[in-house]
Amino acid sequence: MPLSGRATWIETRMRTPKVDHARPLSAALSPRVEPATEFAVRLTARESSAIVAKIRPAFVDTAARYDTKKYLPDVYKNVRAAFLAPTLVPAEVLQDALLWKYGHRGKSRIPGAHQRLISRLQQEWPRLAHELPQSPDLAFAFLDARLGGATRFITVAFLVHLVFQEQIPIIDQHNFRAVNALIRHVRPTWRGKKKPSRYADVLLVAAFMASVSAAWGEEDPATAPTSCELDRFLMVYGQDLNKERHNKDLQPTANAIMRRRG
Repeated sequence: MPLSGRATWIETRMRTPKVDHARPLSAALSPRVEPATEFAVRLTARESSAIVAKIRPAFVDTAARYDTKKYLPDVYKNVRAAFLAPTLVPAEVLQDALLWKYGHRGKSRIPGAHQRLISRLQQEWPRLAHELPQSPDLAFAFLDARLGGATRFITVAFLVHLVFQEQIPIIDQHNFRAVNALIRHVRPTWRGKKKPSRYADVLLVAAFMASVSAAWGEEDPATAPTSCELDRFLMVYGQDLNKERHNKDLQPTANAIMRRRG
């Protein structure tokens, strides 16, 4: 059935285990203690087309501003290739992966917390990779239990992306901000959140990207972006939104200063 003739359902289901760190992970990830929750995003064909219409005019110029000096494409390409065999990923590739994600490539100083996490991952990955569940949701829960914490959501999500490259997109605060803003563009009642913090947020980005890609491909296959190009656009678009908000926040202060000077 043509996309234009029906609603596009992008539905994904996730299971978020409640992990008891005092018990073995095999027990913590057991279906018996795994309360199932469902997460669904439904974008109609009209909504998807409206989003494409909004982003299409500036898509190329926006995506072109993606910082390829900070996020070297060749490094990411090599890391992705290595993770096709997760149990064989060498320590230096693990370091390259996280330095790339953190935007630290080429920096002389790396934050201590990041360096400690890289070292820990290098030590534990050979064992973790062999024990990793074969589904993205359980893999996320597994890695989050071992490596996660209040500030490590993005890191765990990135590792899951590398292992399940065709199913799980990269997520960060910028593309997440972009996704919520664009959904709100076609659905004003949409209530998003400022920063991603749970697996359902990963699924939101994945569902959005799949829906927009499908709509664009249906309308004009020759110009439809790849998932990598769409990811780059969303990151830059989200950065722009953050700058706009920051400038708006500063404007009242600037006006007050000018009034005092006047």
